[in-house]
Amino acid sequence: MSYCVKCGVELDDTAKKCPLCNTAVYMPNADISSNEDQAPFSQVKMIPMDAKKEFIASVITVLLAIPMIVCGIVNLFYRKDGLWSVYVITSVLLFWVIVILPFYLKKIRPYLMWFIDTAAVLVYVYVFFPLRNENANYYLTVALPIIAAVSLCVLIFIKWARGKERHWSSVIIHLAIDIAVISAVTGIISLYYSVVWGAVASIIVFLSVLSLMAFGIYCNRSAKVRAWLEKKFFI
Repeated sequence: MSYCVKCGVELDDTAKKCPLCNTAVYMPNADISSNEDQAPFSQVKMIPMDAKKEFIASVITVLLAIPMIVCGIVNLFYRKDGLWSVYVITSVLLFWVIVILPFYLKKIRPYLMWFIDTAAVLVYVYVFFPLRNENANYYLTVALPIIAAVSLCVLIFIKWARGKERHWSSVIIHLAIDIAVISAVTGIISLYYSVVWGAVASIIVFLSVLSLMAFGIYCNRSAKVRAWLEKKFFI
């Protein structure tokens, strides 16, 4: 407990001046390393990461909602080319579900997102068939098998990646295998329905993925190459 040397009033331990006579307080036992100008509270604004994520997601959501609303209103008065705004709206909604929705989640749940994304893609593709006057049979025989193959590969990858920590070379190999399976399924379906461009594209992707797979296997077996790549590219 300390007192003012001039008026004798009792002082607080943190007082710099006497509250009564404004006399400077001298405390020889005080820590000389303390900063007199230090503010009692931190001046740094600490924003929780979840709040930042939600704010960014909300801003992007508003920006995405604007073209959907505008296209919907314009399409109401201009229907010469049909309900073309549905293409825009469903595409934006699919992007929002896959990219923006995870920002609102407190904790990323891979299996839940896999289910939601698969359902969103199924609805998205199904909407496009009636708009293009396509037969629903194409949805069942073409779109559905391809979506199922992609969804199954993604599910297997999630289960495999969550088992334990995986090296990046193993991840490359697994992704290459998944893409190869998807391209093979797409190529077979394209050949069955005589879609030449689809079959050609599938073959190109399949061959490209084989090269990527070979690179991953080589890196996975050579510790020297892995060490050089990790040092060179910080991976």
